[in-house]
Amino acid sequence: MDSYEEIMKIAFQAEEALDESVIARFGRRFKDKQILIKEGEIQQKIFWILEGEVYITRKIGEKYKVLATLGKGELIGEMSFFDKSVRSATVIAKSSVHALEFTRENFADIYAASPMWTRRLLVSLAKRIRLMVERLGKF
Repeated sequence: MDSYEEIMKIAFQAEEALDESVIARFGRRFKDKQILIKEGEIQQKIFWILEGEVYITRKIGEKYKVLATLGKGELIGEMSFFDKSVRSATVIAKSSVHALEFTRENFADIYAASPMWTRRLLVSLAKRIRLMVERLGKF
């Protein structure tokens, strides 16, 4: 299967498209405490978590503060992926993590081909905004 066919399969079938060829092409494994995304870097990748959990952190002084914990089915890295800004947080594997890693080019094809991904991104962003509002309400 060529790259375009794999991308279209993911676009329209999402989880059902996750066969061996798709996982072999886009899958990455991260060890416990391994950094997926580093705050301040410019990186045009987005990750879809298949297994495991990650910490979303910000560096405050010499320490990292955990802002959220995300897991299976979540997209990470989408903020700077779309607005081309530097990464606003560091994402660290909480345990062993298996994720699909997409470049700007191949994810743009997926996103353009299927409205399902627009919904997935909006739900992901809405959850994160709600979490931040709840946290701000505690101050």
